[in-house]
Amino acid sequence: MKKNWIISETENYIFHYRKGSVAQKEIENIINTQENCNKYITKVLGTKLDKKIKYFLCDSREEVGELYGDNDPCNGFARMPNEIYAVYNEDIKCIGYHEDAHIISYTIARPKQAFIREGLAMYFDKMWWGIWNEAWVKYYLDNNKLPDICHMMDDDNFFEYSCELTYPLAGAFIQYLIDTYGIEIFKKLYKNLEEDAFKAFNEFYGRDLEDIQKEFMGYINNMKINEKIIEAIEEELM
Repeated sequence: MKKNWIISETENYIFHYRKGSVAQKEIENIINTQENCNKYITKVLGTKLDKKIKYFLCDSREEVGELYGDNDPCNGFARMPNEIYAVYNEDIKCIGYHEDAHIISYTIARPKQAFIREGLAMYFDKMWWGIWNEAWVKYYLDNNKLPDICHMMDDDNFFEYSCELTYPLAGAFIQYLIDTYGIEIFKKLYKNLEEDAFKAFNEFYGRDLEDIQKEFMGYINNMKINEKIIEAIEEELM
């Protein structure tokens, strides 16, 4: 790992950033943002990390990819048990709920299914590129581009699709589960998911995943999104 990090330690974090970086200039805002995110996530999930999160604020996507180890540029990632690497520059400010939700939720469990893991993180984000998760799903549904959620429980299928489709869909579906059936049932599901996700849904929701998916699609289908949101989505997808 590269050296020469400046360190700021807070109640729940140890922030690392470069001298003269945008992160250094805006560190107080970063600290306040992440501490508030941390408190909200732990309150909702009823769990708390037993150590401080080491947060590495990088200058570029390339640096994040290098620190991840595969040299594939990305905005951010979480590494168990308590590390987050994220881009923070003038154009990309990858802070907020998402990676923290991964790290904190892993104190409960780390389900095999990426759809469930990313869905919970997106549940806390609420938005993708500044547009509500549900609006994305409604757009894809109206344009016959929405994949089957049951199909998405297999990681090979999940990663076949682009993240601007899978992440909002997962987030909106997990929000539906939590809003409709409650956080406690979801936490039981999250803790006990094994290879067969369908069995777990039957056990904890008393319903087939396919039936819950139909409920969710009915909920989304009743939504209305205005032309400006549609235009914003299509602009992002260009």
